[in-house]
Amino acid sequence: MLITLKKMMTLISLIFLGFAASQSAQATLLLAGETIDVTATTFAEQPRLGGSVLHDEIIDDFAIIGGNPFFQVGVAVQNRVVRSTMTGELIFSPRIISLFNNTSGNFLIDSATIFGYSDFSLDVNYRTDGLGDRGPNQASRSADGDTLNFNFFTPLVVSNLFPNPQEDSYFFSLYSNATSYSLDGRMIIRGRHLDYPGESFTLSYANIAIPTIAQVSSPAIFVLFFCALVFTLRSKLFDKTYVRR
Repeated sequence: MLITLKKMMTLISLIFLGFAASQSAQATLLLAGETIDVTATTFAEQPRLGGSVLHDEIIDDFAIIGGNPFFQVGVAVQNRVVRSTMTGELIFSPRIISLFNNTSGNFLIDSATIFGYSDFSLDVNYRTDGLGDRGPNQASRSADGDTLNFNFFTPLVVSNLFPNPQEDSYFFSLYSNATSYSLDGRMIIRGRHLDYPGESFTLSYANIAIPTIAQVSSPAIFVLFFCALVFTLRSKLFDKTYVRR
């Protein structure tokens, strides 16, 4: 029976290690100061990406083209946070959405930058099993880990007026080791207009979800302090009783 139990435990360990390895194989860790190629992933490849949506909103901004306020390009960011059912950790999943372009030419989105990620661990991919047309090709992280930059080597196209294509990004998949988040981040999107070569345009978005350290509530702190105090008093009482004996 003991041998059977050992075999069973070994089998369970091998299954767990194999599962963990498959998850790691699909994930791409983005460390501070590094640049990586961003690859596609799906829930089928990384089941830990499945979970409940904690926050989901659309934030929009527009760029004035050629200095004329009547000619604008509108781009939105879907600001989504998911808690992994498997691990309880948070997945930050922003998505770039083309809204409108009433100018005479196409607008091209080349990159996006997110501020506020501090030194949290991040596995970076994009999801091809959701909405969108294209994911970023490359991601880099600042030396302090706070700033993330994503490049689209084939830009997202926001066509003028109503012809296709009106291209959106896939959901980014920024799997973190955080269990709490705030809306204190910021994101900018950089693009260019084909009628204005050499000129760049920036769209800015506030209240972007970013990872944060979970705050311990005052009652919780009091309970922990009380438990520690009780444990200390019991230990001292036990020591005195033991000495008397």
